[in-house]
Amino acid sequence: MEAMEGREAVSAAAGLGQGRSAPSALSDNPQAMLTVVVEVEPATGSGPEETCHSTFLLEGPNSIRLLQLGTLETQEQCVTFDRVLHSEAAQEAEQELLAQVQSQLGSVGRGYSVGLLLWGRETEAPRLVPQLLQMLFEEALSLGCSDPVLSTLSLVQLSPSGQTRDLLSPGPKNLSVLDVAPLGLVVEDASEVEVCDSKAASELYLQATGVESRACSLLTVTMCRPGPHPSEGAGTQTMWQGALRILQLPGALDCPLLQVLAGKVDAEEVEGSLPWIVSWLLEGNNYSGLLLRLGSQGSSLSLLQAALLGAAERRMQGKHVRPTLWDAAEEARARRAGLKSLRLGLLGDTLSDGKFNQLGRALRELQVVKAWSQRLGSWMLKGVKAEAAGLLEPLQVTNSAASHSPGLQGEPQVAGRTTSLGPAPQKHSLRDSEEQAQQAPDVALQFFLAQARRQRLREQQQIWIQEELKHLEQEEEEAAGDQVKGLVAGEEAAQERRRWHREQTVLRLQLEALQAERDTAEQDLLALYDLHVQATQARTCHVLQVFRAWRRLWEEQTMTTEQHHRSLLAGVLQDGINLAAQNQELQARIQQLQQAQTRQEAVMLDRCPGEKSGDQDSFRGSFLSPHS
Repeated sequence: MEAMEGREAVSAAAGLGQGRSAPSALSDNPQAMLTVVVEVEPATGSGPEETCHSTFLLEGPNSIRLLQLGTLETQEQCVTFDRVLHSEAAQEAEQELLAQVQSQLGSVGRGYSVGLLLWGRETEAPRLVPQLLQMLFEEALSLGCSDPVLSTLSLVQLSPSGQTRDLLSPGPKNLSVLDVAPLGLVVEDASEVEVCDSKAASELYLQATGVESRACSLLTVTMCRPGPHPSEGAGTQTMWQGALRILQLPGALDCPLLQVLAGKVDAEEVEGSLPWIVSWLLEGNNYSGLLLRLGSQGSSLSLLQAALLGAAERRMQGKHVRPTLWDAAEEARARRAGLKSLRLGLLGDTLSDGKFNQLGRALRELQVVKAWSQRLGSWMLKGVKAEAAGLLEPLQVTNSAASHSPGLQGEPQVAGRTTSLGPAPQKHSLRDSEEQAQQAPDVALQFFLAQARRQRLREQQQIWIQEELKHLEQEEEEAAGDQVKGLVAGEEAAQERRRWHREQTVLRLQLEALQAERDTAEQDLLALYDLHVQATQARTCHVLQVFRAWRRLWEEQTMTTEQHHRSLLAGVLQDGINLAAQNQELQARIQQLQQAQTRQEAVMLDRCPGEKSGDQDSFRGSFLSPHS
C-alpha cells in the first residue's frame, strides 16, 4: 500500500488546484474515521464444520460477540462498531447508515469524496442505493449557493478475475480502473451520464442493474461546482469536484473485502483488481463507510473473525480527507508538458519495458484528464448560452410591448420643449462592443496558417531525409570501394551491416520528423484552442453587451415616458384645481350681489308708495349705472 499512499499525496497536492490552498474551513477538517454498521442474522444450514458452527451474539447496540461451538474449547471474541443490529431490523440498519453518513454526503458538493462498501445486501440494494442518492442530492445541493452543479453517474460491473464491464453502455470492451491525481479512483473510458436530480439517477441505476443486481458493481456519482477563484488565462476555471462511490459486494466465501480487512492481501496488489479497489476505498482520500451482513454467507469463521477484528482496528484509525479543487485545462497542459519530457527522454536512452509502461500510463492519464476537461468546458459553454437565452427572452417581450405602445412611438411637445427618449451615450457602448467583436481573433485564418506551417515543415523534413539518404549512399559507395579487395564472406557481412545501418538511419530520421511534426501540431492545436476560446468569449461578451445596452435603453425610454406622462397629468390636475377655485370665487360674488340687491328692495318697500316708485327708479338708475 506504499504506492497507494504516494499516489494519495500526489492527489492531495494536485487536488488543491495547482498550488492553490483550500479554504481554512475545508483544509483544517478533523480526522475522518471509518463508519461500520453491522447487521447480524443467525447462521443456519449445513456445511463444513468451520462455516456452519458459528454463532453471532449481540452485546448491546455497539458490540458483537463471535462464538464457535462444537470444538474442544469455545472461542469467542468481542468487537465494537458504530452500530450492531439484528437481521429483523434490516431497514433500521439502512437508516442507521444513512444517519451516520448524512453530513459526509453533504460535503460532496464542496469537493470531498465518500466511499461506501455494502457486503451481503444484494436483495436490499434496489432499496438502499436510491435512498443514498436522494440524500446525496438533498444534502449536497442545499449548501445555500446559487452556483450551478454538474452531476454525472457511471456504473460498472466488476469481476474477481479483473474484468470490468460498463453497465450504462454494454459491450465486450474491458475497462480499466486507475488512480488519477487529483480525481482519485477513475474507470477509464466508462460512460458518464449527466443527471439532474436523485430521481433521474435512481431510475438510471435501477434500469442498468435490473438483470445484474447480484453482481459486484461500482456506482460513481460525481458533482462539480465552480471554485471560488477562477484561474488566470482564457477559458480556465477552477472546480470543486467530489464523488460518491458505492461498491456492492455479494456475500461469498472468498470475498475480497474480508480478505482486505483481514490483512490477507499482498501489499503489491495489481492496480485495478477488486482487492486493490477495496483497499483504495478504505484508505484513499475519501470518507469511508461499511455496511456488513453477517450470518449465512458461508464465510469461514477464521476469515470472518480476522475481518471483523481488522474492521474494528481500522475504525479506530483516523485519516485526513482533503477536498479536490482543480483546473482541468491547466492540469491537461501540465500533463502534456510532462509527456513531452518523457518522449524526449526516450530518444537518448536505451529503451526498456519500464519506460514504455511509464509513457503508456502517462498517455492514459492524459486521456482521462482531457475527457473531463472537455466535459467541463462544454458544460460551462452550455451555461453561458443559457444565460444569454435568459437575457434575450425578456428583451424580446419588452421590445414587442414597446412596439405596440403608442407612448413610445411619438410624444407631443409640451411648453415648447421636446422630450428625448434615448440618451446619446448608448451609441458609444454599442460601438465599443462592435469594435471588441471585430477585434476577436480569426480562428479560420489561424487554422489555415497552422496547416500551411505543418505542410511546409513536412516538406522540409522530406527534403532533409532525402539529403541524408544521399549522403549515406555516398558513404556506402566509398566504403564498398575500399573493401573491393576483401574476402567474399566479409563482403556479404559488410553489405548486411550496411543495409541494417541504412534502415536504422531511415527509421530514426522518419521518427524525428514525425515527432517534430506532432510537436508542432500540438502547439498549433493549443494555440487554436486558446484562439477559439478567446473568440467565443469575445462574441459572447459582445452579445451580452448588446443585450444589456438595449435593455438599459428600453428602461430609460420607459422611465422618460413615464415622467413625461406624470408631468402632463400633474399639469392637467393643477389646471382643474385652479378652474374650480375661480368658479367658487365667482359663485360667492354673485351670491353677495344678489343678497345686497334683496336688502335694497326691502328698504324701498318700507317707504311711502309715492316716493317708492320715484325712489325705486332713481335707486335703480344709480345702482345699475356702474354695471351697464
